[in-house]
Amino acid sequence: MNDNIMSRVLNIFKKLLFVHLVFLIFMSIFRLYFFNYYSPIDDLSEFYSDIFNAFLLGFRIDLTVIGYIQVIPTLFLIFLYYIKKEKLIVYFEIFLVYYLFICYLLVSIFLGADFGFYSYFKEHINIIFFGLMDDDTKALLVTFWQNYNVIMILSVFFVYLVLLFILINKIFKISNKNYKTFFGIKYSVIIFLIFFILNFLAVRGTFGMYPLGKMVPNISTNEFINKVSQNGVRAFTNALDAREKYLSKHYDLIQSTGYKNNIEKAFEVYKGNSNIDKKNLLSNITNQTLKIDNKDYNVVVIMVESFGKPILKYQSDKFNILGSLKKHFEEDTLFTNFISEGDGTISSLQSMILNIPHRPGSFAFSQSIYKQTPFTFSPAFLYKSNGYETSFIYGGDLTWRSLGQFLKYQSYDHVEGKINIFNSLKDKSKSDDFYFHPWGIYDQYLMSYILNKLENSKKKQLIVALTTNNHPPYNVPADYKRNSLIFSDDLKKHITGDLDLAKERFASYAYAIDQIGIFLDEFKKTKFKDNTIIAITADNNTIDGIMKYDNNKVLNSKNIPLYFYIPKELKEKLKIDTKVAGSHKDIFPTLYNLTLKNQEYISIGENLFDKTKKHYGFNGSLIVNSESETKKFKSFSEKKQPLLEYYKASLAISQYLIEKEYKNHKGKK
Repeated sequence: MNDNIMSRVLNIFKKLLFVHLVFLIFMSIFRLYFFNYYSPIDDLSEFYSDIFNAFLLGFRIDLTVIGYIQVIPTLFLIFLYYIKKEKLIVYFEIFLVYYLFICYLLVSIFLGADFGFYSYFKEHINIIFFGLMDDDTKALLVTFWQNYNVIMILSVFFVYLVLLFILINKIFKISNKNYKTFFGIKYSVIIFLIFFILNFLAVRGTFGMYPLGKMVPNISTNEFINKVSQNGVRAFTNALDAREKYLSKHYDLIQSTGYKNNIEKAFEVYKGNSNIDKKNLLSNITNQTLKIDNKDYNVVVIMVESFGKPILKYQSDKFNILGSLKKHFEEDTLFTNFISEGDGTISSLQSMILNIPHRPGSFAFSQSIYKQTPFTFSPAFLYKSNGYETSFIYGGDLTWRSLGQFLKYQSYDHVEGKINIFNSLKDKSKSDDFYFHPWGIYDQYLMSYILNKLENSKKKQLIVALTTNNHPPYNVPADYKRNSLIFSDDLKKHITGDLDLAKERFASYAYAIDQIGIFLDEFKKTKFKDNTIIAITADNNTIDGIMKYDNNKVLNSKNIPLYFYIPKELKEKLKIDTKVAGSHKDIFPTLYNLTLKNQEYISIGENLFDKTKKHYGFNGSLIVNSESETKKFKSFSEKKQPLLEYYKASLAISQYLIEKEYKNHKGKK
C-alpha cells in the first residue's frame, strides 16, 4: 500500500474518532440534564438499575446518529485513498472540520428542540411537531418569548457553538503520526473493510435482528425512564418519516367516497332512509344499550397476532393446531363469518378500540395528527364512566407505532407492556431467551398477567390485550411441549412457498393458540367465570400469504375467528346467530349491550347479537362481507353496487366523526 497516503488516512480516522467520542460524551451529559430537569421520580433508589440501562441504551442510540454522520467521511476517505491524490485528502481534512461542525450544529438544534417540545407535550418530538407550523406563528413566538429567557438561551448556545468549533478545529490540528500499519494489518482492503463494518454497526446500533432507533425498547416499568433513552435526532427522523408517509396520501376520505360537501347524504345511505337528524348528525349513529340483566361483568378482549381461521379446517389429532383452545371453541360462542378490518395489526386494533372501520390508505392514529386526540366515544371512556378500571396490555414494547402514547389519551388507567409483565414474574432467574422473543414476551406470561389482574381486582375490569408471539421469526419457548403437527397430503397441496418455513409458522401459531386455551382452562376454574365476558379475535390472517383456497377465496383471505365466553346464566337468555357477518368495528358495540345498562354510545359498528340490524364486515382492501356474499371492489368509483355504497357511507361518517373529535379537542387547548 501507499504508506504516506494510508498514514494520512489513518490519522484522519483517528481524529474523527476523537471528535465523535467527545460529542457522544456531550450527548450523554445532555441526557443527564434532561433526566434531572424533567424527572418526576421522588425516590430513585428502586430504579438505579433501570436508570443505568436507560443511559446505556441512550448511548447506543446516540451512536447511531454518529454512525450516520460518519458515513460520508468513511466512503470519501476510502475513495480518495484509491485514487492516490494526496492533495485532495489534505483539502478533505479541512472540509471535515466544517462538515462536523454543521452536523453537530444540526444535532444540537434537534436536541434543544426536543427538550422544548417535551416541556409542552411530555413526549419526545413526534408528528405533532410539524403541526406547530400550522399554528399562529406570531402567537407561537410570543409564547416562546414569555416562557423562556430567549436572550440567555441564544447567548449560551452561541458560546457553545464557538467552543464546539474551536474544539473540532484543535483536534484536527493535532500533529500526524507515521502509521505504517493498522494494528499490524497492512492490506488496505482489509483495513477499509473493518472501517466499513464498524460504521455499519454504529448506524445499526445492535447485533440483533432489528436496527435500533426506529423502535426504542422499554427497559423499565417507569414511563419516564423509558423516555430517557431516546434523543431528539432519532425522534425527529421518526416523526419526519411518519409525516411524509401521512402527507403523501393527500388523504381526504370524505372526498374519495363522494360525500364532500354532502355528508348528510352519507348518513342517509348508512341509515337506509332520508329521515335523519340533520341538526345533530352524530345522533344518527348514537345507540342505546339493550342489556337484558342487572348483573355486573368484567370485560376481557384479547387480540391474538395472526390468528387466521382457514387453517383450522385441517384440525385433527395428528395436526393439532388448536390445542387447548379446541374444547372452548366447541363449548362457547364462535362467529365464523368474521373478517379483519385491516391487513396489519395496528389498523385492526385501532378499528376495534374506536368502533369504526379501517380507513383505506390511512396512517395509524398513533403516528398521525390524531396522536394526542382523546376519542371520547371509544370503549375505555365509556367503561370508565360506568365504574370500570381500564387496562391495555401489550406483550411487546409500547413504543411500537407509538401505541402506548396514543392509548394514554384514550382513558386507559393502565397501559402496560412486556417490561410490566416481566417484572411481575416471581422467577426471573433464567436467561432473556427463556422469557422473550424478538417482538416481545412469550404469550404464556401475558395470559398469566391478565388472569392475575382479574384475581387482584377490587372493581369491575375492562382489559384489552394484544399478543405478539405468532410473528416472524416464529419463536417458540424451548421448554414448550409441542402438539402434533403432521401435515396431511391435502394440507401440503394448499401450502404455497417453502414447506419448512410453513412448519415453523404453524408451530408458532399452535403455541399462541394453545396459550389462549390454557388461559381459558385456568380462567374457568376461578370465580370470575360467572361475572366475566371474554372476547377473543385476531388482527389479521397473515397465513393467507402461504395458502391457497378451493373456494370462498375473498372471505378466506380475511377470515378470522371471533370467540365469546359468556357466563351460562346470561348466555341462556341470548339468541345468537354465529353466521352473521362482522368485523372489528362490531366487537365493542356487542360487548356494550351485554355489560352496560341504558348507556348511549356512538359507533359505526353494530351489536352482533341484535337480529334486527343488518350486519356487514369491512376490510380496508375494499372488501365487504355480508351473510350471503363477500365481495372485493376495485375502487370507490364502481357504480350500482349497494354493498359498496353502504361501505363508502360508513367510511365517510367515520372520517366526519374523527375530524369532529379532533377539532373539539384542539378547540379546548
